[in-house]
Amino acid sequence: MKVLHDNVLVTEDKQGETELSSGIILSADITSGNKPARVIAVGTDCGELKAGDKVYLKWGEAMPVELEGVKCGVIAYEHIKLIVD
Repeated sequence: MKVLHDNVLVTEDKQGETELSSGIILSADITSGNKPARVIAVGTDCGELKAGDKVYLKWGEAMPVELEGVKCGVIAYEHIKLIVD
């Protein structure tokens, strides 16, 4: 599998809340569309983004795909709004 250009392959991150080093807590339940995702693979034009990163994105912009039985989404890099360190 190879992700092309500025596209990113993600899957829903089921880990729930994340507390940032600043103490801010990001909840997976802000609204039904604001669930965190885990990056599986990235295209060559995706800047600093890498596989394994936890991100927040516009899920409505993702193209649903299934990869080896796992529900995933392909999304343009520009629709990723936050990378969680």
